[in-house]
Amino acid sequence: MRNSASQVAARLAQGAPHGRFAYDSVTGSATLEIAVTELVVRNGLTTEVWHNTQSAADEPAAYLFKVILGPKYSLDDFEPTLRLLSQRFTGELWSHGSFDADMTFDRMRLHVVKDRSRLGIFNYLRFARAVWRRARELRSGRPPQRVVVTSFDPFKGGLLALRVARLLGGRFVCEVNGAVGDPANFADVKSAVWTRIRLLQMRMLGSFVLRRADAVRLLFDDQLSNFVTLPPRTVVRRFWCLTFPDRFHEGPEEPFILSAGYPFKRKGVDILARAFLSIATEFPGWKLVLIGHLVPQQLQACGMQHAQITALPGMPQKRLVNWMSRCSIFALASRSEGTPRVLIEAAAARKCRISTRICGIPLIIAHGKDGILVENEDVDGLAAGLRTLMQDERLRQRLASEGQLRISREFSGTAYLAHFEELIAATLQASGNSIAADR
Repeated sequence: MRNSASQVAARLAQGAPHGRFAYDSVTGSATLEIAVTELVVRNGLTTEVWHNTQSAADEPAAYLFKVILGPKYSLDDFEPTLRLLSQRFTGELWSHGSFDADMTFDRMRLHVVKDRSRLGIFNYLRFARAVWRRARELRSGRPPQRVVVTSFDPFKGGLLALRVARLLGGRFVCEVNGAVGDPANFADVKSAVWTRIRLLQMRMLGSFVLRRADAVRLLFDDQLSNFVTLPPRTVVRRFWCLTFPDRFHEGPEEPFILSAGYPFKRKGVDILARAFLSIATEFPGWKLVLIGHLVPQQLQACGMQHAQITALPGMPQKRLVNWMSRCSIFALASRSEGTPRVLIEAAAARKCRISTRICGIPLIIAHGKDGILVENEDVDGLAAGLRTLMQDERLRQRLASEGQLRISREFSGTAYLAHFEELIAATLQASGNSIAADR
């Protein structure tokens, strides 16, 4: 099938079958070659499972300039993301953290600015100067065509990305990765006054950035309710945050429940601990393992230490993989969430999951089919769900198998790339800058 570049991009923006572009500079046309094998729709997410017939040397769909605030601590946070994006894009990713980096993965370049201060604001300002210097360098030379600047958040990172997009004459895509207007985000903040101040700050800065974005990537419907109303011109898509479930693997079950996350109260660690303690005497052979930054100290402060509870500090993902492979149940009792990657990773490791029915969690757990959902802050309901799973191995195995199958089908890197490329195509099409425009 041969169409003009703008027609191809328009079809993508309208949800047409997805594939790879080949651009012919002589005829001025673009070829989209596809072989769609399955179209899956689950909870409002459409995943096109396709086999690409083009090589990785295709014309890049756009030049990405990605801004992701840190701190980051390992190249493992970046390499698989950049190699995946290189299949369809060229560009660069900027972040900051515990190390300096300037390296290339396939067609994407990574820049990490090392933090030099204990104060986050100084690290941000140093990072922002480096990003701005690079943007001005790009503009003063031969600027790339079809530039799309993306931010992982609509706050400080979003403000910086917005400025870069305007300087380069590119499009700005803002990702929103949490329930940004939810007061439960500040469950760990003791001062009600400070919570209100922080919510006001977030709403002012976030609404300023989001109203000026060309496109917004959400995780679930109503994510911006009571926060901001987007202009009608804004391109909006909803899909999950990139996850690499193939890092996780199944292992023999051991009799313990695992939970991992931070901050303590936002992730509902206290709720989960209370639920487990209420039934612990019924299951003397079972343990609860809690992993997260400051979790041991905060568990002690709450007076919930117990012989059947093991609390461990945060750890690299490579170590978490081992704990995940061994658990029998993965539990997440969050008060506020996006679409937590750890629930996707638990399913990939073929573990049954129990979590709260909030925000984007019902998009990745179908109650009774591939996991169990309970109401927010319902200690008794959570305890009942845990009891059911601990007593019934056959149920655990069924839920785990269904979850693993669904994750492999709907939440793969290939599926994410299809969603992300369609978002970029729609953004460029809306701006009149087609995804396969002549360079």
